[in-house]
Amino acid sequence: MYHSQAISALRSSPVRFLLTRWPWRSLAYLTIGAMFWVVGLVASALIVTLPYWAHRLAAAERRLVRLAGFRPIPGPPPGAEMPRLHEPLLWREVAFALAHILIGMLSFITLVVAVTMVFSAILAVFVLAGVDMPLVENPPQAPFLLPLGAVTAVATPYVFTLLAYVQGALATALLSPRVEELQTQVTSLARANIAELDRFESERQRIERDLHDGTQQHLATSAMRLGMLELELRETIPPGPEQGSALESLEAVRRESELALDTLRDIVHGLRPRTLIDDGLGAALQELARRVPIRTTVDAEGIGRFSLPVESSLYYIASEAVTNAIKHATPDHIHIELAATFDRIMLTVSDDGLGGANSAHGTGMVGMYERTSLLSGELIIESPPGGPTRITADIPRPY
Repeated sequence: MYHSQAISALRSSPVRFLLTRWPWRSLAYLTIGAMFWVVGLVASALIVTLPYWAHRLAAAERRLVRLAGFRPIPGPPPGAEMPRLHEPLLWREVAFALAHILIGMLSFITLVVAVTMVFSAILAVFVLAGVDMPLVENPPQAPFLLPLGAVTAVATPYVFTLLAYVQGALATALLSPRVEELQTQVTSLARANIAELDRFESERQRIERDLHDGTQQHLATSAMRLGMLELELRETIPPGPEQGSALESLEAVRRESELALDTLRDIVHGLRPRTLIDDGLGAALQELARRVPIRTTVDAEGIGRFSLPVESSLYYIASEAVTNAIKHATPDHIHIELAATFDRIMLTVSDDGLGGANSAHGTGMVGMYERTSLLSGELIIESPPGGPTRITADIPRPY
């Protein structure tokens, strides 16, 4: 049974229902449908145009069902192409379009009959009041038209609401995505995100090359020339206060140059470990564990290679989780586990520290959420006060 706010209001007392907005919203919903049914009738007569019309009608109907008290129906992602002929979604849209023609015809007839009966009742009032109404051919029927019009005026909101419910329930049943279609959408979004991350990784590789081959080489050359300049100063300036001042200034510049070079090397190394590129995520996690100052174990045996954007993102998540544990939880042991199934990849970082991990403690946790979201996955954090903490990144496996 599909839930509709209009049907819930329909179960209330008649006076309360007639004073709600739902009869008017149902009327608007059916009126729009009644305008569409003629176009649908023409489209169904021209078999070739029916799938295109059905797809457009379904896109509009997914939003219009709100008028009948239903929740908007999820549709394909924005920019998605029209379903192909072999896809079940297209044929469900066609089935709804054909059913919509029948409901539209019934709504149109109901609307015409209701307007006619109410208008006739109004004319009957004038006839009974003694007003000469030349449009009324049989004035003696006026006493019967008046109660019939009154009954029609009261019953029509109920009929409209029920018809709107039938159309909305049918739209929800036929146009809602199935589990396999949702999985296809998730896979498509994951592939799009992977492609975007791939472009990002290519740009990052270019930055690494530029830093290594350009800026880093220039700084190294500058440091070497400063060393040569120091030797020249010692040879050309006699020992004394003047030489000491010059050498002191030169030494300060050289230290700053070496500091800039070391900082740049750290940045280039921090962009992405070389082990990750050469040997994969499992080896990079092993290397990460060796650098950690507390006991850290890794379980990543038998895990093959993934695309570089996926491996880079998962490595970032693991590195950030380990860093946060050391900084905030003071654990004795950290365990990293990487597992993969046919359609999922799961990275879990657990520790026996103080717990209480919270995204409000810094931007690192936010970055982990963002990385997981870009991979169309879910980040699950279990960290009660007092520990232990378990952080799991569960993402679909791209193909």
